[in-house]
Parts: sequence; structure tokens; C-alpha cells
Amino acid sequence: PIRITNAVVILETATGIQVKTTVVPNLAPGMNYRLAVPMDAGLTSDAYKPTALRPQVSFRLKVVIGATTYLPMELHGNSVNLGKPAQKTHLDLTMGVDSVGDGLPDAWKQELIDMLGLNCSIQDIKPGDDADGDGMSNLAEYIAGTYAFDATDNLSLEIVSMNQGNPLMDFTAIRGRTYTILGSGDLKAWEPVAFRLSGSDTNAASVGRYMATDVRVVRVEADMPAEQAPRLHVFKLMVQ
Repeated sequence: PIRITNAVVILETATGIQVKTTVVPNLAPGMNYRLAVPMDAGLTSDAYKPTALRPQVSFRLKVVIGATTYLPMELHGNSVNLGKPAQKTHLDLTMGVDSVGDGLPDAWKQELIDMLGLNCSIQDIKPGDDADGDGMSNLAEYIAGTYAFDATDNLSLEIVSMNQGNPLMDFTAIRGRTYTILGSGDLKAWEPVAFRLSGSDTNAASVGRYMATDVRVVRVEADMPAEQAPRLHVFKLMVQ
């Protein structure tokens, strides 16, 4: 628990829009802060508030105490209600110092240096570099929760078989991350693909995202409506 009252918790989108709050001791049992995030349904081209987020928009959380920025090293929470109107989501964050301010925690960089046996400082580890040469940048590996020092450990989605025209796909899910699947027919326009866990009740409602509670290989079956299936031949995995 953070008990420093000058700590500021910031939710920030990729475009720089921020929603902020301060830490309040004894706000509620197990809680340090509460962020009220305005949500926009995306029915019109303009948001009803400059800070309104759309349900699927990417964001990051950070905590600033004085001149020091802390980034999540680990996140736990149930995202079932995330992005739904008037709902609440409780997130537990383990924070790490980001002294350089480049989006990578110092401790994460130091682990990468130690595992690869590099003779450098944390300032030399850049977000856009690919330390293990697997095609994912260091920042992408941090976000995905994969090992940036292991070229065999990265974010991948594999079609393993078909079930009555629906592709069955495997990916390794990392606890605390949320996964969505996008499909395309031309590698230019991408659209969300609903899916259900393979082997689950065929009458169960399909979902648009999967929140991992452990680390394991997950098999999902795409559940595409008749008008969508003929258009989509390529799929990709997005992690938040």
C-alpha cells in the first residue's frame, strides 16, 4: 500500500490524454486511490469529453511521487467490467521505478542485463531495441509480459485446426494481461473477432477479450458471424 499522500496516480492513453488522482490513505479497505474515467461509446466521431476513453482504447497506469515515475511491474485484477458503463474494476499494482522516463522500469532493465550478461547500464537499454532478436521490441515484451532475454518466448498466435469453418487458435496467456483477437482480409483493415475458450459449452456466449488469471497455453475458437467469416483470413493477437 502507498501511504504517501503526494503520490499521483495517472491513467494515460497513447495520445497523451490523462486522468489523474491522488493517493488517499484509508480511502477504503485495500484501496489507495480511485479513478473515475469518463467513457465514450464511440457512436460519433467526436468524444463527448476530451478525457473520455472508448471501451477498447489502450492505456497505461503510472504513479508519480515527487520527480520519480513508477510503472507497473505486475498487475492483478478482474477486467470483466472494464470499460462498461457505471462499473468498477479493482486493480492491484506492483510498481517499479522508471528513472529514465522511457516506459521501462529500472528493475526490468536490470534483469534483462543480468540474464543476457550485458556489460552496460540501464540507460543503454532502449524501449525500441530488440534485445533477444525475436522481432519484438523491449517495450512490447514488457507490455506483453514475455521474456526479453529469450528469443523463443514472445507473443504469438497459431491456428492449429478448424472446426466447421471456425479457426481454433493457440496463444500463451500471461497472468494479469488481457487478450483480444483481430481479423483482416487485406492486412490493412482489422476488426475485432469474438471467440470462446475451446471445449467450453457451445451455447456459451462468445467474448471479445480474455483476462488471464494464470500462465498457460490457451486455445480459443473464433466465433464469427456469417457476414464476417468470408472476409477474414488473417488473425492477430493484441495484449494489454
